[in-house]
Amino acid sequence: MKLFNFIVIALCSNLSACTDMLANQNGVYANIDDSSIARWGKSDMDEVIEVHQRAAMKNLKALMVKLYHRNPQGRHDAKLRTIEESVNLTFSRSNNYYPQWEPIKATDIVRIALDESYQGSDRVLPLIVGLRKMIMASYEDHTEFFYLTSIDGQKLYNSARNIEIAAWMLAENRNVHGQLLLLSDSVQGEHRNLSYQRLIGQLIATQDNLALIMANKSGRLLKNFVVTAASMVFLPI
Repeated sequence: MKLFNFIVIALCSNLSACTDMLANQNGVYANIDDSSIARWGKSDMDEVIEVHQRAAMKNLKALMVKLYHRNPQGRHDAKLRTIEESVNLTFSRSNNYYPQWEPIKATDIVRIALDESYQGSDRVLPLIVGLRKMIMASYEDHTEFFYLTSIDGQKLYNSARNIEIAAWMLAENRNVHGQLLLLSDSVQGEHRNLSYQRLIGQLIATQDNLALIMANKSGRLLKNFVVTAASMVFLPI
């Protein structure tokens, strides 16, 4: 019986390594069919983690679409494809596809996107690339989860606070003329639009919910941090 358990665990480990390698090569987040052999190595908790991760990526993808529709100028591939095609292509690529940002910390990529001195025409791309890289780091860059795969609830919690900081920067950072670097929610004189806040709120809630689940599972207390406008410091992941 012990030998059988060992073989099952070893098989699960190999499946995890293989599927993670394939997923990282093409940037696709797996949603394996229930009949797949890979599901043999998954616990209920593993599936809960995957559901949260897919929800986070879905919300982030929707945010990218909305930001491009709100800020069509400067999109790097506007002449080549539609917004939806551009977003799908971005999320089909690995986190390290863009060599100009590959050696840079995820949160620093977010800062670059929302810094007035940034020289690129497309601010949406680095913002989403940075957020995606940061969120995936909170999942230890795994795209599938098995019995021997673990993640840290504190990293998930920190990622939620970092999303809050990014949302504040998105709503407040302006150029020398007082114009927002990226438009999201409605500005003065426009019809009130809170859809961006709702979408970002869902993204934060997804990370926070899973952080609490993982903390309860491990019996570890989360170190709570309060995000204030006076101290926009990203937390480590």
